[in-house]
Amino acid sequence: MQSSDPSTPAVSVLAEHVSEHLSVFVVAENTDAKRPANGGLRLLNYPSDEACIADGERLAGLMTHKHDLYGTGFAGGKIVARAAEPDAVKDELISVTAELLESLDGAMITGCDLNTSLEDMERLTALTPHVLAAVGSPVDASAATAHGTLGAVEAVLDAELKDAEPGRALVHGCGAVGGTVARHLVDHGWTVFTVDLDRDKAAFPGATPLPDDCPWWELQLDLLLPCSISGLIDSEMAATLRTPAVVPAANAPFQQPQLADDLRRRGVRVLPDPLVNAGAVIADSIERFSPSAWKDAGAKDVYAFVRDEVRQRAADYLNQRDQGLSVGDALEEVAATPSHEPIGLSFGDNE
Repeated sequence: MQSSDPSTPAVSVLAEHVSEHLSVFVVAENTDAKRPANGGLRLLNYPSDEACIADGERLAGLMTHKHDLYGTGFAGGKIVARAAEPDAVKDELISVTAELLESLDGAMITGCDLNTSLEDMERLTALTPHVLAAVGSPVDASAATAHGTLGAVEAVLDAELKDAEPGRALVHGCGAVGGTVARHLVDHGWTVFTVDLDRDKAAFPGATPLPDDCPWWELQLDLLLPCSISGLIDSEMAATLRTPAVVPAANAPFQQPQLADDLRRRGVRVLPDPLVNAGAVIADSIERFSPSAWKDAGAKDVYAFVRDEVRQRAADYLNQRDQGLSVGDALEEVAATPSHEPIGLSFGDNE
């Protein structure tokens, strides 16, 4: 389910701001406040405005697939910002983003992404209502993504973690998502190898952090969980991997999409990343469409809902694949129908 799929709705730059120190682009499907686009605010030192827009188009396409797959009630979008010194432009970024969101009159809603924080979203919320980031809530978007990832793991294992036989897993990237996933696996008796540029994040009790020069892709594993960067796995790594399952919380973890297909032909169960890492957008759907239930819910309630939804969708996908369907056809089979009510309303129905 790649953004190059010809059936993917076109995304374009809906609003922009370009100044000497900061460029900001809202890239999304052409939509309105009835079905707003949704995607995080990403701030990076892109080499050019063109590269910034291209990344926004790629990411908005991925968000389109994720929203459509789970029937969140949103269209796909992303806000991408370019600055040579990201930390130095935060005040301008918040002000400019608020103005752009207001100009779109609810057609775009944003949240956290790379180099933007919950604190940034709190400041942005003070200027515009078009933010979904669990501000003022016990729910953490990254934790929701982590619990969705655990649901996908349970689908692969065909059992909840508490019932599954522990094995050997490698978690690449131990930030807010990967760190949570890794700790849960450790708590359930798994041997967990960890890789992170920040060794302190990888070296928590029970984990086995690997040295920087270790070829982690050569380890014999039961699960590989890419939770770090896009394009992590190159052709050499893919050819060498020794694992029956890849469950990616990272967007587009393979440098080329065909590498995932090559692994599938070898019998490796590779889950599509939009199927795995949808926890935050499912939580956004609850916050947007079931505000009363959201207000009264505890974080554990939201995480359990996310985990169950991803587990079921991933299990259905694997079942379709086992019956011989292609990746694309299997995803179409398990995707929410366009007429279906937003998934967030299901949470309200269960309260």
